[in-house]
Amino acid sequence: MPKKEKTKESSGGKFQWILFIVIIPLIVLVIVTGTILYIAGFDLKKPLQNIPVISSLVGSDDTSKTSSSHNDQSDAELKELKKTIKEQKNELEIAQKDLKTSDEEIKRLNQKISSLEKTSKNDANNTSASDSSTNNSSSSDTSGNNASGTTSDGAGSSNQKPKGKIVSIYESMDAGKSAKILSELSDKEALKILEELSKNKLTDILAKLTPQKAATFTKELAKKEESENGGGQ
Repeated sequence: MPKKEKTKESSGGKFQWILFIVIIPLIVLVIVTGTILYIAGFDLKKPLQNIPVISSLVGSDDTSKTSSSHNDQSDAELKELKKTIKEQKNELEIAQKDLKTSDEEIKRLNQKISSLEKTSKNDANNTSASDSSTNNSSSSDTSGNNASGTTSDGAGSSNQKPKGKIVSIYESMDAGKSAKILSELSDKEALKILEELSKNKLTDILAKLTPQKAATFTKELAKKEESENGGGQ
């Protein structure tokens, strides 16, 4: 027993001697040397990376740089993708607005076409009704003249029928066109037509004629009206 205890004490003393005399001073020397070299500007990472155990603790600059580069690239790609999505979204909104505007324009044009068709149909119906009324009036006048049994009345009825058709044409015609046509006729023929027109139509046509023509026709119409009024008295 005493021999074993002496052996343990001897081995423990050697370990302590090695620890305090060799290992600790060596560690202190390495630390001091590394500090001096680091302050002097030497890169200690490269030599340490060659040591198997320490290299895993020190790490590699290339690895960190590569990782940082990948992260930067991923961030750039993400930003570019977000930008592309935003641009496509804006383009989609613009396309939807254009489509809505086109639909509204088409609807407006269709309404305008329907309105014009309705107006044209009403004008055609009014013209047909006017022609029918004029023809009925002419037929009535012709029947009355035939019932009188006089030759002069028969001749007058034959002249009255075409005259009524002409007047109805001028009544339904635009005032400007009527004035242009009447200007090409003789004053006598034009006066015959003007006498049969309604007052509103006569006023519109006289307004479209030249001042000279309008003055001539107005004067002749006034004379005839005075003579008719004088004859009636």
